[in-house]
Amino acid sequence: MPAKKGKKVTKKQQTEWPTKWNLIGTAVIIVLFIVEAILILQPWRKPEVTQTDAERFATEYTRVEKENPFVYRDAEEVIKILEHGTGVVFLGFPECQWCQAYVKYVAEVARDKGMDTIYYYNIAADRRDNTAEYQKIVEILDEHLQYDDEGNRRIYVPNITFVIEGEIIGNDWESSKDTLGYKNATDYWTEERVGALKVRLADWMQKIVDTKGCVTTCNE
Repeated sequence: MPAKKGKKVTKKQQTEWPTKWNLIGTAVIIVLFIVEAILILQPWRKPEVTQTDAERFATEYTRVEKENPFVYRDAEEVIKILEHGTGVVFLGFPECQWCQAYVKYVAEVARDKGMDTIYYYNIAADRRDNTAEYQKIVEILDEHLQYDDEGNRRIYVPNITFVIEGEIIGNDWESSKDTLGYKNATDYWTEERVGALKVRLADWMQKIVDTKGCVTTCNE
């Protein structure tokens, strides 16, 4: 029995098929291009807004204005500043109501003294975990710190340190461990206490300003 012959393809079909596949391929490429453009542009998404350190700080410490001198630093950077740098280092964390009250007065004195850079480090996690970085900062601050109930040096917050070329010229931890029995920071900070605090802070800040003119060029 002779083999069954296949369907004969005409010359017209031979020329039409490549054309159809070319059209389909082009259409697919166009669709993919449109999809990619939509994913990249995403016109319905709001553009990302980058916060400055000052703005970020003001969202965490709500008593401080958006224009403030605080810049964020990590543990290693703070250690370098305390050992060799010049400036002001504030240690605290926003969940601490005493820190919330304290930074307001720090910012006011800094503004009066023309100091636009105060280094801020959130010490909560490192202190909780007693990390090597936390132990190093404790070692550096040493005699400027209070003791815990077991007789060990501990960084209670708020804590602020003033340093010139690696030499600590001042440190303040008022309202950190000892709050004189007050449960609320607003009750503790009387007009008299605020005035005395600002005098101390202003004196140390002035020394830094006179020595280095501590603005944004500090420790660069």
